[in-house]
Amino acid sequence: MRQRRATQIGPSHRPCGVCGSVNVVAMESRAVRTGAARLNPLFDAAPRTHDLCRDCGAKHRTENGLRI
Repeated sequence: MRQRRATQIGPSHRPCGVCGSVNVVAMESRAVRTGAARLNPLFDAAPRTHDLCRDCGAKHRTENGLRI
């Protein structure tokens, strides 16, 4: 399994779909270079975005700012 590193993008504009909280943060995660990937010039970090609820911990995958 690839290791991923997550960073905060900012607050999300939508409430949590599970608990209804507005304490939701937009996050981006990228694959971390490990092993032979450090030498590979064609390494793809495969960035993914999701909304993370800070109250209940639910994640909602997003693409172009819209939940899928």
